[in-house]
Amino acid sequence: PKSSYKLRLPAQTILRGYLTRVQLESIQLCCGQHEMRLPFSGERSGFYFGDGPGVGKGRQAAGIIFENFIAGRKKSMWVSVSADLVADSRRDLADIG
Repeated sequence: PKSSYKLRLPAQTILRGYLTRVQLESIQLCCGQHEMRLPFSGERSGFYFGDGPGVGKGRQAAGIIFENFIAGRKKSMWVSVSADLVADSRRDLADIG
């Protein structure tokens, strides 16, 4: 689907290839959803990506958190099935920005 959301990620994050085009597309779609408010509650809309193994969901999550932070949305929550992935998530966040 098309999105009118414009990414605010630093150029170096994109130009250095820290995120693939597919990852950037999902970040764009997700953050576009976050700008929408749900009827009745006024809460932000969410986004779910169910990509298979090896796509880089950790990088996508890091990119979403970073983009939202740049956009002024300072709260985020990263949920993982494994505590072993904490180091991976920290690495992904550090790598992209």
